[in-house]
Order: sequence, then C-alpha cells, then structure tokens
Amino acid sequence: MEAENPVPTSDTKIDSPSKTNGPVTWSIRGVERDTRSVIEKAAERAGKTMGQYVNEDIRSLVQGQLSQSQLPAAPVDLQNQMDHLTKMVEALTNRMPEQGKKSFWQRLFS
Repeated sequence: MEAENPVPTSDTKIDSPSKTNGPVTWSIRGVERDTRSVIEKAAERAGKTMGQYVNEDIRSLVQGQLSQSQLPAAPVDLQNQMDHLTKMVEALTNRMPEQGKKSFWQRLFS
C-alpha cells in the first residue's frame, strides 16, 4: 500500500492550487476506518496501490454514474404529469362542438 500523510507539510501551500498534474498527498475527513479498510482490500486484490485504485477504479465508477441520464421520474411526478395532460385534453374537448367530441374520442380510443 502507498504511504499517505494526512497532515500537510510546512512547504505545502493550502490556499493555492497545484501547478502540476502529478499526484498529491491529501486526506478525506469523515471516512470511517471500515471504509478505508475495504478500499485498501479492493486495491490490494486488484494489485494496485490505493492511489492507483482511486485514480482508476473509483474515478471510472463515479464518472459512469455522472454520465448516466437523469433518474426516472418518481410516481408522484408521473401522476402530476398525467393530471396536467388530462386537464389539457379536457380543456380541448370542452371547446369542441358536440359532434366533434364524439369523433375525437372515437379516433383516440378506436
């Protein structure tokens, strides 16, 4: 496993972004020990350092999730859309003459 130093050294500039694209030392606050242990085991099983595993596997997983289309609409959203469409159709048919209404519904449901 790759050694990690969670504390910035005295020559590390925290306020300015790194000018290189090379690896940097960083820590993630709030990550439970069990989570880190699982990631270490997964990296070891893949024959990678934790840095390689995060850079390749976890990054790929997250990019895949971000590139997926939006989540499907919730049932409440679908019901609201159906209610809106129903009101639109009712408003249209209310403006039609009686004979037009009959033929409209016959064409729609035939």
